[in-house]
Amino acid sequence: MNALNHSISYLTAESVYARLARYSFLIYLFFVIFGTMLPFQGSLQEREQLGLLSDSNIVNQLLSLLFLVSFISLSGKLNAAFAFIQKEKFLTLFILWMLASVLWSPVQMVSLKRWISLFGEFIICLAALLHFKWSEEGLRAYRVILFLYLPLTLLAVAFVPEAIQWQFPAWRGLAPTKNNLGQIALFSILALLAIISYNKGRAVNVMHYGLLFMAIAAYLGARSTTSFLVGFFLLFIFILVYLGRMISNKQLATYYTVFSILVFFSLIYITMVQSPEVIASVLGVFGKDLSFTGRVDLWSTVFEMTKGKMISGWGVGGFWVNDGIHLYPIYKEFIWLPNQSHQGYLDILNQTGIVGLSLLFLMIFGYLRKATYLKKRNVWIWFFLGILVYNFQESLFFRPRHIGHFMFMFAYMALHIDLLKEKGIIPVRKN
Repeated sequence: MNALNHSISYLTAESVYARLARYSFLIYLFFVIFGTMLPFQGSLQEREQLGLLSDSNIVNQLLSLLFLVSFISLSGKLNAAFAFIQKEKFLTLFILWMLASVLWSPVQMVSLKRWISLFGEFIICLAALLHFKWSEEGLRAYRVILFLYLPLTLLAVAFVPEAIQWQFPAWRGLAPTKNNLGQIALFSILALLAIISYNKGRAVNVMHYGLLFMAIAAYLGARSTTSFLVGFFLLFIFILVYLGRMISNKQLATYYTVFSILVFFSLIYITMVQSPEVIASVLGVFGKDLSFTGRVDLWSTVFEMTKGKMISGWGVGGFWVNDGIHLYPIYKEFIWLPNQSHQGYLDILNQTGIVGLSLLFLMIFGYLRKATYLKKRNVWIWFFLGILVYNFQESLFFRPRHIGHFMFMFAYMALHIDLLKEKGIIPVRKN
């Protein structure tokens, strides 16, 4: 009898922890997509310059409680958490290196707060994934949010003048800028395509197709050049993968893969080195030039300011700080007052040095290698690949409360935890 009561108590506690982890993930993802400020309050840069995105924001402070809730929900999952850390390694080392970088940051308190936010998001993703049966359960939370976000975005565009950036004109909807809406819309398209495939043949897909139509409308309406280019890249990769699966002979499939990779990089070399006028013409269609709207000059300037700190970097969050004296030359040259270098790999080098950038590359290469080991479908790899491309034009890596960073971390951790569940190292929930 005592054993039965103990078993019931354990199952009840396990259920409570699972709900805490899932609800924390849902709530946090809600604010990652919707933002923590009221919409139509100016651009992201204007908000940061006014201090509206600081930790004094009451919503940001409340979200910090979710870190603690998720940490509590790891009770009973500590062995699984340690198994993940032992097998994964590189993300854990990167997070520890970011913590160490606080020591040499010129703004240690800012860097420490930034690290706490990043570590908290790590805990939220870890807790949710360990309590999910499989990682695709995360799509349920995404779907709930999209049922609200996409209709409200289209309503805002239809009835609220501030939901459109008139100088382009382009939609920004509930997002701070058109580029943010383009990113959210593209990730929404990827999520909905996965949801539709999992519900194939079910009547509920009628609603999912409606949401997909809304997401595509938002994607096109945002007119985000970077999002268009990322979308074309993912479509190109999908076509290659689809054609590769039609080849039954493994040796031919290997030759096809190698050939496709060589052709892909050869085209990049030809267009960017031998015939740059070709890429200039393509970019011109999207209103861009070879300077990527002044970003190349910004990259050069930021890199020059990074040279003196190549090994360790400026520290996590230690470079792009409001009123930083070292930023005066940048703000004098670039009157649009950038708050990032618009190049994620450069910003990682700038903040964490060669050590941090090397760990990031090890994460990426390790992920792509291990993705071939996973037997079940990996829906998150498309998010992962898209974010890798986004970071050539935007800084999405390890930006707290940003959808690009959050989905990158979740996709990365999802692969490793699903692999551990397939191998039986982490038990799979039975129901």
